[in-house]
Amino acid sequence: MVNLPENYNINDYDRPSVAVDIAVFTIRKKPCETYRHLSEMSLSVLLIKRKEEPYKNYLSLPGGFTIRTETIEETAKRKLYEKTGVKNVPISLLYNSSAMGRDPRGWIISCGYWTLIEKSQAVITEENASWYDIKFVYGKESFLELSSETGEVYKVKFNIGNDIELYNEALQIQTSENDFIAFDHAEIIARALIQLRNSLDTPYPAFRLLPPLFTLTELQQVYETILDKPLLMANFRRKVMSYVEGTDEIKAGAGHRPSKLFTACNHKL
Repeated sequence: MVNLPENYNINDYDRPSVAVDIAVFTIRKKPCETYRHLSEMSLSVLLIKRKEEPYKNYLSLPGGFTIRTETIEETAKRKLYEKTGVKNVPISLLYNSSAMGRDPRGWIISCGYWTLIEKSQAVITEENASWYDIKFVYGKESFLELSSETGEVYKVKFNIGNDIELYNEALQIQTSENDFIAFDHAEIIARALIQLRNSLDTPYPAFRLLPPLFTLTELQQVYETILDKPLLMANFRRKVMSYVEGTDEIKAGAGHRPSKLFTACNHKL
């Protein structure tokens, strides 16, 4: 049994509320204009439209407040399921957002998580949850652009520190223009995207965005979609070949040569 000091009173200390917010990313394929071209891929984030104040009708990440009977991670998984219908996905801690004023309701610390999910496994059951395609640019002019399935386009502008290769907590990110994403969720999304890009030293994150069997071209497309730049095929294949193994199956499509299907080897999610 642990004894507390006689003069200890928990009410003598400030106690913030604790919340969780989860950035969920997937890769979606767009229809081909012609059968001779590969399907274009887009990186998407799962957002909900808030039903109540503060920020009613704003977009936000799925999340909510923790409760005493759960760990923070358990709350994150439960809230993700309640708000979107997505369940049984591994989540990783991104960073803790504790800036004063981040939530108009009071002193609320948010534990930000992120995860990747293959599109066919992401069953969305809540009507106010939707995928939004992402374009993210950081540099002298940093911005996050979100496109809805109905054609609406939203843009958030940032001021981001130069040392983007450091861990997320070392980054200096300030939202300079934003009137449609609630709280500091645009910053959480930006940090998660930087973390995702920095995690591609190995293809394990990319594997989670693909079905169990895939072509090397599809794997390269995932990389290019996340990094938002083209890659040299020969260099890319040299980088990933030790992480994949070929199968006896092929993928045939109209207008394309049959392609060998691969699977991840030594695959640890």
